[in-house]
Amino acid sequence: MSGNGADEQLSQLAAGLTRARGNAFFPELAALLAELLGAGEARICEVAPNHRARTLGVWRNGAAAQPFEYDLAGTPCADVVTGQTVAGALDSARYPSAPSGQRGYFGMPLTANDGAALGHLCAYAASPLMPSLRARALCDILAVRASAELRLTHVKRERAMLRGQRQRLLAEVAALHDVSQLAGVSEAHQRMLAEVRRVAPANAAVLVSGEPGTGKALVARAVHAGSPRAAKPFVVIDCASLSIGSEMDALTATLALASGGTLFLDEVGALAPDMQAKLVSALATARTDAASDIRLVATTNRDLQTAVTRGDFREDLFFSLAMFPIRIPPLRARVEDIAPLIDAFVRKHARRLGSNAVSIDPDSLAELQRYSWPGNVRELEHLVERALVTSDAPVLKIVTDPLASTSPAERAALLAATGTGRRLPPGPLDLEDSMATGLHAVQREHILRVLDATHWIIEGNSGAALKLGLKPATLRHRMKKLGISRALQPSAG
Repeated sequence: MSGNGADEQLSQLAAGLTRARGNAFFPELAALLAELLGAGEARICEVAPNHRARTLGVWRNGAAAQPFEYDLAGTPCADVVTGQTVAGALDSARYPSAPSGQRGYFGMPLTANDGAALGHLCAYAASPLMPSLRARALCDILAVRASAELRLTHVKRERAMLRGQRQRLLAEVAALHDVSQLAGVSEAHQRMLAEVRRVAPANAAVLVSGEPGTGKALVARAVHAGSPRAAKPFVVIDCASLSIGSEMDALTATLALASGGTLFLDEVGALAPDMQAKLVSALATARTDAASDIRLVATTNRDLQTAVTRGDFREDLFFSLAMFPIRIPPLRARVEDIAPLIDAFVRKHARRLGSNAVSIDPDSLAELQRYSWPGNVRELEHLVERALVTSDAPVLKIVTDPLASTSPAERAALLAATGTGRRLPPGPLDLEDSMATGLHAVQREHILRVLDATHWIIEGNSGAALKLGLKPATLRHRMKKLGISRALQPSAG
């Protein structure tokens, strides 16, 4: 800096700090540091991972230079970031990684409010750097200003990161509540959508019923997404997985989480009698709490009215849930919806699976429309995913053989039971219904075979549930109904 007096130096430093703005701030500080110390190179740096430094501003030989990263090891900067101020001659033996041809060094740490290292400022010169007390005091001012700006930079980065995380979370929530997969053109499907639109804005409890795989959970989410509670919590209780020993405190906590939003009781018909009683008690307690505001949406693949008549399901719980019933028709009853559903699934999965498919082969579509769809929409989605994986053609061919995955013994039993050649019966092979027929033994054997093949892994991409086209909780429930337990198998370890 030119000028003879301390006041003039301080005035020029203040003017320089005032000029520094935006992206030019740290390069301007590096220029001020170089001029103040008469150094050939000055840097303003922040701490980087793996014991490295990242330059935010570099001034070299009278001009701004491009920022870069460097290893701290073997440089005097490694001592500075530990909190030391280093000044004097460079010892090439001690600092072998310092810039060649430089004999002097000065460095000061940049710290957070709690003393943690944020970075450092440093300067190199052709001769030893021994700043005067006045110069050190001015460097202190630079360091304070650089530390404050670096703290602000970190705050901005954290905010940007949090915004990014928030956007990703919002995208995930939007995907959870995405009702675009409710594709269909059939009269039955449109009637169901009209019921969803009618009840969504209301506060009535909704009971969504339908066969396994029809998309009951998606309809439940559509009810929530179309309601004034859409931005509020959508809390899921997987009723098929609730154990008899589940505590009331856990239920009460779950209800508290759903306050202001929607409590989704997935497959409520699978609740054991004692859990039904606990749920009724918890809901009654929640209703007396002035701060509690919960909408109930439940799904079931069972005839709950018949279950009430048999005494298997509590009447008071049924009437609490079934203020507005919505029945989802099975896929075999709305074959017109198969084509739009395939289009929706191709859009959903093609890019992720690296497929170029854009349309469905007409012969494949005709075959799919003749199929009885025991697994309903879930089975269709799995078939589309499988076809996308095995083919990269723009026109997708989907071949379905409901007996292709069965053993010869199972195939013979199914054909004998149905008497329809290569066709399954017109209705779904639901395990609950098949318990009263000879098919339950075949179903039990099939589940056991898949469990053995997957080493009794139920969840995940290689689990038995996915291969069977079931939810993990539903598979566990059905295993219980069929008396399937690994501990009871001779080969179980």
